[in-house]
Amino acid sequence: MKKILILNLIVGTFLLISGCSKSDVNGPAATDEEVIIKLIESDETLGNFESLFDEGGEVAFSFGKTTGDFYPIKVGRKITSIERTYQKEIIGDSALIHITTKFVGVLFIAGRYTPITPGDTTVIPDTVIRKSFIETIKRNVALKRIAEASSENRGWKINALSLPEGSTSVKNILIKKIEINSPDFGLITIESPLDFYFFIEDLKGRDFPGILKGRNVNLKVYLTSNTNKDDFVTLSYGSIKRHPVFRARKKLTLISSTPSGSNWDKVYEGNWQIGILHPFGRFHSVINAVTNETIFDDSAAVSSSTWGMPYLVK
Repeated sequence: MKKILILNLIVGTFLLISGCSKSDVNGPAATDEEVIIKLIESDETLGNFESLFDEGGEVAFSFGKTTGDFYPIKVGRKITSIERTYQKEIIGDSALIHITTKFVGVLFIAGRYTPITPGDTTVIPDTVIRKSFIETIKRNVALKRIAEASSENRGWKINALSLPEGSTSVKNILIKKIEINSPDFGLITIESPLDFYFFIEDLKGRDFPGILKGRNVNLKVYLTSNTNKDDFVTLSYGSIKRHPVFRARKKLTLISSTPSGSNWDKVYEGNWQIGILHPFGRFHSVINAVTNETIFDDSAAVSSSTWGMPYLVK
């Protein structure tokens, strides 16, 4: 199990360099702040999270019969706008940037008001429910100046990323902890995403979890929900910006549900595999949970909780 990596580990780590962004963003009068923000906005790993969070609309899933009158078949997000704000702490040759990203979008739920046979993939939806939502996600990015200010990007490199964490304003479901386990890197337990850092090209075992193609990865998601019904918890991974294009989304399985006051503590689990079509390099997964009523009640507001996990395909 890896312990939470506190940011002060960054200090003195001069050997770390970022392979995520190659462009030189120096301008005629570029300041440190301008260069740092450009580096963050052009970083492929960070952009990979955003591209996966935007699913482009409906994604097929087989739900089968529900206890209500609506039978969903496809569910997916479409992001219509992204707004970022930055809180910058730049001290000498180190910088810590707190990023708040507001995703404005629509959740599409396609299905039928007539019964369908569980597992029948031939059924065509005849109704599409659209639910507007705003989800705010935070994360931290650490940078270090490893060269003179006159050099490329004024010497700045991204050297560490926290995990992202966010939710909608309706908080009927909240992710509390994740466990990721693989023969390639062992067990990683994360309870405080914004305090847990992965270092890029680190020489001390703190780099992104490295996964070999064909290996299985086990993911457990611990959350609190306002219902004893099965919620909708998914893992998205892959890339749509690199060749070959590979993108996958898995629905996790409820394995435990325990009453806790007026809520339920639940555990969801799923196995995923880095397939042969997945490109090599650094990427970012999206772990998302929405309430049962978000999917099955056509009048309920969207309640969503989102974390993420960077990884390295070797």
